[in-house]
Amino acid sequence: MTTQRPEDRDQFPTEDGADLSVLGRQLRRAGTILGVHLALVLLLLSSPLWVPLLAAVGLFQRNSFPLLRCFLYLTWLMACESAGLIGALGIALRGRNYRETWLARNYALQSFWVGALYWGARRLLGIRLDVQGGEVLARGPVILLIRHASVVDALLPDLVAARAYGLRLRYVLKRELRIDPCLDIVGDRLPNAFVLRGAPDSGPEIARVRALADNLGALDGVILFPEGTRFTDSRRDRILAGLQSRGESIRHQAALGLKKVLPPRLGGVLALMDAAPEVDVAFCAHTGTEALTRLGDLASGAALGARLRVGCWRVPASEIPREEQARKAWLDGEWAKVDRWVQAHGA
Repeated sequence: MTTQRPEDRDQFPTEDGADLSVLGRQLRRAGTILGVHLALVLLLLSSPLWVPLLAAVGLFQRNSFPLLRCFLYLTWLMACESAGLIGALGIALRGRNYRETWLARNYALQSFWVGALYWGARRLLGIRLDVQGGEVLARGPVILLIRHASVVDALLPDLVAARAYGLRLRYVLKRELRIDPCLDIVGDRLPNAFVLRGAPDSGPEIARVRALADNLGALDGVILFPEGTRFTDSRRDRILAGLQSRGESIRHQAALGLKKVLPPRLGGVLALMDAAPEVDVAFCAHTGTEALTRLGDLASGAALGARLRVGCWRVPASEIPREEQARKAWLDGEWAKVDRWVQAHGA
């Protein structure tokens, strides 16, 4: 299967179905870019009013000025978005004659953006990150399967693998994240896949995921959130009912034991493993991002001082079954380890 050069991906409409035309894509980006800068201007102009007011309110709260911290972090977030967009424009103006240079610049911008977001969270919200086993991600190629508990999860692989070890990550992202203009623009310049969750025909979405396995090198990794959505008890119950109704008794039995994660969706995972059978598979379990799910978590102080714990392990390709049913059973078994890790390390 052929893949687009990153130069082409940013120059023409993408093939994920989200952009029906160049005009549609540019209109969406114009709206989101304008929204980011307008929000930043409003936050900065209103800060002389809000900062002392929220500081005064914080004197009567027990959680270290949560409303003030929330306001400051939102301002920092918009500033990071604005800086990312300016950086993306600067890269575009420098031209794209050399593919590797183009990739390197955009990967560097992505890493800077994630690092800046985390720096602000650490300074303003007291967020801490503890990683166990991150050294297994020191080399590629690798397929990394990570738990999904919050929108913050998308930042963890870059912090754990890219910034720490220089791994160049290819993401499988839900299409709704195109609402973030930095992810939308830079994400299209890099070999990522924006997929439509719950598509009536999953074939094209799986094909886009499978294409990420093309030409994986020693510095490359593919990131996939196999649950497909954030964990809730109600979602777990619906998935269990679906497995039972489809007669998937073996997988249903395996999923019954999961308490903190959803059963993995196998389409994209198996497609990646089929496309790159010689590539190791790593797993990333984590806790703590559950406290960063909603804006209300910041405003109430529930997220202040959150400790993000991450645990990683890697399975060599030679130890992964090749036969499909055995591979499914193996994947369910490894995902059960993720669940046990979350239960053991949760707050």
